[in-house]
Amino acid sequence: MGLELVAVLRRLGVQVDSNSPPITAPGVISWIGRVYDVSPSLSKLGIKEGMEVWTSGKGFAPLDITSVETWLFDVPRGDHLLIAERKLSFEIVNSPYRDGRTLKIWELNDFAAFIGHAVLDGRIQIIEEKEEVETDLEKDILSGEGPFVLKPKNDFSELELLGLDISLAKPVLIPAYLHKVTGLLKGPDEEQICRWVLNCGGIHILKEIELLENSPMIHHESLEIQENPDFSELLSERRPHSDGMGDLLRWWYFDGANAQYETYNVLVPAHKGLDATGSTWILNGVSNKLHLNQ
Repeated sequence: MGLELVAVLRRLGVQVDSNSPPITAPGVISWIGRVYDVSPSLSKLGIKEGMEVWTSGKGFAPLDITSVETWLFDVPRGDHLLIAERKLSFEIVNSPYRDGRTLKIWELNDFAAFIGHAVLDGRIQIIEEKEEVETDLEKDILSGEGPFVLKPKNDFSELELLGLDISLAKPVLIPAYLHKVTGLLKGPDEEQICRWVLNCGGIHILKEIELLENSPMIHHESLEIQENPDFSELLSERRPHSDGMGDLLRWWYFDGANAQYETYNVLVPAHKGLDATGSTWILNGVSNKLHLNQ
């Protein structure tokens, strides 16, 4: 049920990173992921920043204390949450202990309580709301002093295509600009548009933006920031247009000269690693742009 638990936790607002698992001996207990960007409301429910989440898996045989002791010997220092999907053959108060490791065990009733109480008191919502474009809300999340930390997509498919190993890379933050660009697309008709553009190792259109509540305490790297970017080419579009004789592809050009811009200082989560030749690469976690030979 490992993948199912990851989906449930993410649905409840728990950010789970399933990359770079700890090295442990094979056994009944398996790793689900590592929790990050914990909100105050989730912290009150027992979820901690950097907590490793594990599952016993389903089965008829109960989980015995020997299996937990053997597993606990290998786990790294820090906080660990073990979700027991099978019955325990021991009382939780008698759980094994190892110096530097804090172990919390949830039986299924505890996990159900985590879901139920969070929903009832409104701290976690599991009902999908109708999506609406809320320009004012987007402004609000970028109010106050920056830099704001953008939420990464954690899409590593570009690395996999090139045979690069994300588990050997280090997470970093990259200072960047986020531009809110408003202006006219001019073609067969005119259309007012508003786009988010990330200025970090090139300029990239973002379909949406989300922020991390807390800034990770990790090393900063740098990529080129264009001082006076020209958005005209980036925001121009070729799209179908009907002229009564059928749909034809026509260009709609963005009027950059009369556009309005708002610029915000942001930090972009990224990963930095080495390829087989020893050259450095950086994967932008927001635009998914891979920068080679940095």
